[in-house]
Parts: sequence; structure tokens; C-alpha cells
Amino acid sequence: MQRLQEVPPPDWVQQLQGALEERDPRVRILSPASDSLLPDGPWTLRLEVSDWPLVDAGSLGLGPHLVVQLDGQLPIPLVETELEMPSLTPGSHLLTVYAAKPWGEAHKGPYALQQIRLHRLAENTATLPAPGTPQLLPVSPAGPAGDLPLLLDWLMLDAPLQGLRTDSLGWRLRVTLNGESVLLDRQAPLWLKGWRAGSNALLLELLDGRGELLNPPFNSVLEEVIVSGSAGVNGPHLGHLTELERAVLLGDKPPSALLPVRPPDEPVVSPFPPQPVQESPVQEKEEQQPGPPLLQTPSSDGTLPSPQIAPTSPVPRLLAEQTPEPAMPQPLSEPQAAPPADASPSLIPPVPLSPPKEPPSSFFPTTPPPTAPPGGVPAREEVNPDGTLKRPPGSSPLERLRQRWNR
Repeated sequence: MQRLQEVPPPDWVQQLQGALEERDPRVRILSPASDSLLPDGPWTLRLEVSDWPLVDAGSLGLGPHLVVQLDGQLPIPLVETELEMPSLTPGSHLLTVYAAKPWGEAHKGPYALQQIRLHRLAENTATLPAPGTPQLLPVSPAGPAGDLPLLLDWLMLDAPLQGLRTDSLGWRLRVTLNGESVLLDRQAPLWLKGWRAGSNALLLELLDGRGELLNPPFNSVLEEVIVSGSAGVNGPHLGHLTELERAVLLGDKPPSALLPVRPPDEPVVSPFPPQPVQESPVQEKEEQQPGPPLLQTPSSDGTLPSPQIAPTSPVPRLLAEQTPEPAMPQPLSEPQAAPPADASPSLIPPVPLSPPKEPPSSFFPTTPPPTAPPGGVPAREEVNPDGTLKRPPGSSPLERLRQRWNR
């Protein structure tokens, strides 16, 4: 069996202890008033506190705060002065509010606690300790506990004073953990080892100077403490605090002071990846418009159509002006179509097309070329005096084209 061992408070608790002991908190319950008969349904608890900061330290947990406890229910930590409470069960109840430290310890100042009685439907005072009689109120641990060691703390109301005589004690507290008991004669919180993982049975009994129960049955409380190994109601489990963390837990600086500060010269990095720029649909449509064809198909009469230049054509005018005039066609061995005289100059030099196998009848004269008379012509009559070959007028393709244009 593991034996209970008292150990010093954690380092971070010792760092804050002195600053909080210097304060003198005063807690008041503004409403409801003591001995109020409340109707069925939720009700509002309004408080007033002075000389005690109410701090939510963010990632560090709670700083100084208030605790609201109704009868033997789990304590409710609070950093505000107003709280919506659930409907009471019929009968009489005890409502206690006290100032608490960041690790869950109750402040033992004379005005750091107030308790009132509330009723619903009707009073039933037999379920409550008589006013002015000793009362034991467990504080910590309560609910799921955190890392070891654990804080054992309690409050006593209207208990006999200790040390009135040197040979007697007004009260003793018997603490029994998992069947192992110790007696305490001072009201001071304890940090204890000896807890086992999982469920632990904790029995607190308030005894008189003779070892008998004091004002039974109200001062005998059995609780189950579950050690889970994670942070619980005993406050944040921290190591050595920095000066900034200490100031935030005491309420001297806001929790936002713990956030990292970006240097002014550091660029701001967006958490979202850059998106590709989408081009305008109108622009895409304009860019995809096809230009004039490079090769032009002749019309039915064999002529090439004039190229159509769009007004927004990117080709500069100078380029059109510098385009050389098409050269006059030279005599060809075979007939070839030529553009009409009024055709406008093309920006792109025309590409010679393959001549049709049979030229249109409307393009060339239908007069057949002259033939030699029967019996043949002497060779000297076919030759000019300069030695060139005689041809009949209008027999060459060029002559025939000129005759056609001069009509």
C-alpha cells in the first residue's frame, strides 16, 4: 500500500503564493437574499468582489477566481460576477461562494467567503446544519484530478478555536485515503503523494478534542478522486513561470501579451496559396479570332479576291505601303490566270496556284491558232529577217491577255 507523503508545493505555485497572500478579498452575494424562497426554474446569482482579480489567463488556465458551490455538488469556477443557475430541487439548500487561487486553494481571509440558505417550494431545515454549528466544506481535490502531487484543501465554518488551552484541541481533521488515515490539527492546505491511478476513496471527518465526530452527520464527507494524469481542477500544471506568465496569471497583463509579436520588417505570409489569374472571356475570344488566310481560293471566274483587312488589324500601315507592286506576268509556256487590274495590293504576296487542267472557255478566245496550208510552208517564210520565228498576231498568251484587257 502506498503511504501518503507531504511534499512542497510546485515551483509555479510558490512563485504566485506571496503576491496573493498580500490581498484581502471580500466576497458578497448580492442576490438572491439569504433564506429566499425561489420559484421553480433557473435563477440568477449576482456577486460582488473587491481586492481580488478575476482572471482567465487563456492557455495558462484560470488565475484568481471565484468558486460557487451548491450543497455537495461539484464546485463551479467563475471569473464573472453573474451566473445563471439551474432550478433547485424542493427543500432547503446551502450556497457558498469563496475566493480561490489559480491552483484551486481557497483563500482563508475572514471575508473571502459567504454562505446563504435558499429554499424552493418549502423550507426543510432538518437537512442542513444548524446556524452557528461547526461545518466542514471540502475544497480540493474535486472531480478529475491532475498530475501528482495533488492539493488537499478544505474550509471550516464556525469551528471551535484552536489552542485556547495548551492541553486540549478544539478540533481535528481525520483524512483517510484508500483506507490509510492521518490526523491533522491545523487548517493549512497539503500537497500529497500516495494517490493511485484511477479511483481513490477520500474520507474527511471533523472530530472534537476527544476524537468523536463533531456535529454529525454533516461533517463526514466521502468523495471519489479519479487520478487521470491530465490537468484537472487544481489549476494549470506548469513549470517555472516567466515574468510575463506570472504577470498574466495575476491579472497585471492581458492574456494577449502571451501571443508572439511579429517584427515590423517581417513580411506577412498569407495562409492561402496564390490563385492563378483568370483572363477575361472577352479577351480570350478576341485572341482566338483567326486572321486572314494565307492562301486564297480563286472564285469561279478564276480571279483572286481582294484581302479583307479588319480595322483593328495590328499590321502597321507602313508595311502595306512598302509592299512592292506585283510584277507584270511574263509569257508562260502555259496559260495562267492573272488578277484583275483593279485589285488592291495584298499585304501577303500571292502564291502562284497550279493552273487548271482546262481553263474556262470565257477566259481565253475560242479562235483556234492558224495552221499551215496543205502541202506545207517554206521554212524561210516562217523566219523574220533578224532570225526570229514568225508568229501570227495575237497568238501568244500575253497578246491575247492584252487584247482582252483593251476591249
